[in-house]
Amino acid sequence: MNSEPTTDTTRSERIVERAREVIPGGAQTGLRAQAYDTGDVAFERANGATLTTVDGEEYVDYHLGFGPIILGHADDRVDEAARSAIDSGVLYGTGTAPLEVDVAERLVDYLPGVEQVNFCNSGSEATYHAIRLARAYTGNEKILKFEGCYHGWHDYVDVSVYPPEDKLGEPHPESEGMLSSAVENTLVVPFNDSEAAEAVFREHGDDIAAVILEPVPHSVGCILPRQEFLETLREVTRAADVPLIFDEVITGFRHSPHGAQGEFGVTPDLTCVAKALGNGYPIAAVGGRTDLLEQAGGDNKSGVVISGTYSGNLPGLAAARATIDTIVEEDVQSHVTDLGDEYRAGLRDLLSDHGIEGRVVGHRSIFSVQFGATGEPENYEDILGLDEERFREFAAGMRERGHFFTPNPYKRHHLSFAHGEAELAAYLDAADDVLGNV
Repeated sequence: MNSEPTTDTTRSERIVERAREVIPGGAQTGLRAQAYDTGDVAFERANGATLTTVDGEEYVDYHLGFGPIILGHADDRVDEAARSAIDSGVLYGTGTAPLEVDVAERLVDYLPGVEQVNFCNSGSEATYHAIRLARAYTGNEKILKFEGCYHGWHDYVDVSVYPPEDKLGEPHPESEGMLSSAVENTLVVPFNDSEAAEAVFREHGDDIAAVILEPVPHSVGCILPRQEFLETLREVTRAADVPLIFDEVITGFRHSPHGAQGEFGVTPDLTCVAKALGNGYPIAAVGGRTDLLEQAGGDNKSGVVISGTYSGNLPGLAAARATIDTIVEEDVQSHVTDLGDEYRAGLRDLLSDHGIEGRVVGHRSIFSVQFGATGEPENYEDILGLDEERFREFAAGMRERGHFFTPNPYKRHHLSFAHGEAELAAYLDAADDVLGNV
């Protein structure tokens, strides 16, 4: 085991140097490694709205683990619930635990499209399970998804998330090593394009197993859905008896206890939730209509395998119960939504004051600055052509002034219940300074 050499470098730099020797890219995913675009960094503590590095540097955190932290880091209510659950055992792995019933009942109560629930541990697992349930129900294989929507890293759906301009309108695999048959069975159309979706059903309706979408695509910052588009998807899928899957891995319990489905009044057949469900603990779920979920019931009448050794682990379930209850009791969404409106308005004023071409997109507790583009994006094509280098310079400048977010120009800032007016004022002051120099 290597120790850190004594040099003039920071401890963060030394740890990252060691990491690159034993971890691909020096971090657990390529997206996490992107933090190095603004300098090597290693964190050792998080509390409230603050991240602290191994060198004692403190940052206001707008990354929030890609969005799970809705209450704030190390929230006492959630952490105490998880600690209490550990005292009863981390994992039973057989039978039923009262905690899983408690959390499943909450999902059924709050999410309009959910009648039954299967737990898992990540958003990718949830979308994988949902698609398998849909394929078993319909007997079909093709999936319809939308450009710019991310549903996890697995072969079923890691298609056309960030396609280059010359690959628009066709399935574009996002990774090497994917099964060609999975890509070939994925149909792709632009988000918010009702006519294109209807045309796909006219041509391939007898072969489609499911339609899956982020009701608000936050994987490319933010694209707000047209109400007519969501309603059209509901109509055509219902007419074809094809399950409509809402991937609410980001939106669920971050934007509303009732999800985007409650906000926009369109009820899907299957719902995937994760991230903010447990305020950072590994907990996710696929829920939906009883006739779809009961296919995985494990008896002689059900033939769908949904499995996972760590599914329904007690700390994750306890964290989810505490997170959901706190979100509802404290009206968390009102706080983060109002704060998000202030951040977006302040940033728009700064872009105007500095004469910078750009826009601020977002919804409720999520926002993003996109340089080199104007107007409200309607689809993924409207995201193409951003000034990526300017965003990275902005991210680097903000980090130098104590504000941390991923330097990826297609990602987003998140807010938590721990952020407040003081963080807002400091962020806008820093952004004013940085925008005057980038």
